[in-house]
Amino acid sequence: MRDSIFSKKDSVRIALWPEEISGAWNGKVICTESNCSDYVVGDQRTDTWEFDSDSIHLSTKIINNNNLVRLYSGKFENNEIKLNFRTDSTSQKKVEMNVLLNDISDNKIKGTRTIISDNGCTARFSVELVRSTK
Repeated sequence: MRDSIFSKKDSVRIALWPEEISGAWNGKVICTESNCSDYVVGDQRTDTWEFDSDSIHLSTKIINNNNLVRLYSGKFENNEIKLNFRTDSTSQKKVEMNVLLNDISDNKIKGTRTIISDNGCTARFSVELVRSTK
């Protein structure tokens, strides 16, 4: 019995999005700045953003027409959501995507997404997420 008092506590922390963020959001992304041929200022996308976790990692799935478009790894600290995606080493085109969502309210989340490509081009987007009513 005495040994259990001194035993080490489990150091594994279960990663979960806060309840007010977790779940599905309707996303609207608009290109605001670009020197890339793939992205034109004014381009718009609407997708579903699902904030999810697997108990170890926070992630965000971008879904369009029931297809998984992208899977971001995520962090939530100092009331900011930081998402990151990087193509793997086998991809012909190296791309890194960073999302910073720092304007968070009950039914709306706003921020920016930056895409940096290996050819030196950068594109910036405004991101607005509205809580899904489904």
